[in-house]
Amino acid sequence: MGLFSRSYQPISNSVAYEDAFSKNAFLQKVYSLFFVGLIMGAVGAVVTLSNPEILQLVAQHPIITLILFVGMTFGVMAVRKVPVINIIALLGFTFLSGAWLAPLVAVSVAQTGSFNTIFEALGITGSIFIGLTAYVFISQKDFTFMGGFIMVGLFSMIGLGIIGFFIHSTIFELALAWIGAVLFSLFILYDTSRIMHSHQSDEYVAATLGLYLDFINLFVDIAMILMNGGRRR
Repeated sequence: MGLFSRSYQPISNSVAYEDAFSKNAFLQKVYSLFFVGLIMGAVGAVVTLSNPEILQLVAQHPIITLILFVGMTFGVMAVRKVPVINIIALLGFTFLSGAWLAPLVAVSVAQTGSFNTIFEALGITGSIFIGLTAYVFISQKDFTFMGGFIMVGLFSMIGLGIIGFFIHSTIFELALAWIGAVLFSLFILYDTSRIMHSHQSDEYVAATLGLYLDFINLFVDIAMILMNGGRRR
């Protein structure tokens, strides 16, 4: 249909117009911070799982935790161009995200008796992320045209998630997780394209944040698929 071969025009002040050294330096910052963010997220999860009181607090107040999570996302974006503070804010956010994910990990371990499902979900998520990232960079195709479509999908998912909060249906949760897995895979394509075509060279924190959110949301959906699939069996 020609959608995936459409030529792109990067914004005039994006890193796409800088020299090869600057582009590589930008990408190194983004993916180094992304990797460190994953480590900080794991540390946040371990710290929370190791402290029953904190784990119980997070699990019993999901709405408050979610509001704090979203609020910190906007906080990171607000300081994304402030040197040092932007990195501290990003790493603080990734640590918090680990605490936010800890109840999911605890439920999975209680359900299966091991961390196998979590490790499997991480392996699948990592494989999808690496594969889609490599595809964008190797093919040089522009996926930013999907922005409107996937944002509609995101808001639709939020609406369905609110409905699911009241129905408590395993089948509904499984269907929503599959939809989310597809949606955040598309977000990986979209945000990876935006790294070079829409971000300025000093927006490496914003670029990292986008990729990190894609990764952890995809991880959550895949973990839910594995957990609900195992429950159905």
